[in-house]
Amino acid sequence: MTERLRLTDAVIRYGDITAVDGVSLTAEAGGMVFITGSNGSGKSTLTKGIAGLLPLSSGSLVRTARMSYVPQYEEADRDFPARAGEIVLTGTQRPGKLFHTRRDREQALSAMEALKIDGLADKEIRTLSGGQLRRVFLARAICGNPELLLLDEPCAGLDAQSHSTLFGILRGLLEGGCAVVMVTHDISDIDGIPEGRIIRMSHGKISHSITHGEHGHE
Repeated sequence: MTERLRLTDAVIRYGDITAVDGVSLTAEAGGMVFITGSNGSGKSTLTKGIAGLLPLSSGSLVRTARMSYVPQYEEADRDFPARAGEIVLTGTQRPGKLFHTRRDREQALSAMEALKIDGLADKEIRTLSGGQLRRVFLARAICGNPELLLLDEPCAGLDAQSHSTLFGILRGLLEGGCAVVMVTHDISDIDGIPEGRIIRMSHGKISHSITHGEHGHE
């Protein structure tokens, strides 16, 4: 299988604090990786390192160029003067690309329709609820046809219907060859995907790793 991500012996430090300590993982095309663990275990820091938002203190990172990252919605600047549709459309942006095309706008609309937020396109993001804003960021991520999708607690603030819609979209992305890395504190989220790799973190390290799904557990 084609690798979308390879992280080797990654270390991320904040001053004297080691938040991620010697973590190695891979994600292949069509593969799902769940990262779980208690608060402060290093899950979100690891994901930001993979996204390139935090530098590795040591180790190596190789990933596909077409990557999308969805942070926890609490990290968003809700006062940024933009409409939901404009935010979603930025997901089609690529280095060196100066203008949005008609196809870009169609992809953005399709992503919003899939997440049932097309009616919010002209709403300013400061007026949206937490769950609505979460779906805006998810639509932004998927409309760029990513080969690697990083999700940090994507189900926070979603109702049951939106949760089911999200996992239906993720299954479609996986079938299309996208690799998905998802941080979740709720282990029941894993039941939304037929199979995948479950990585549990503790004190910045991988404490446990199993395979979930059709082929059983390792």
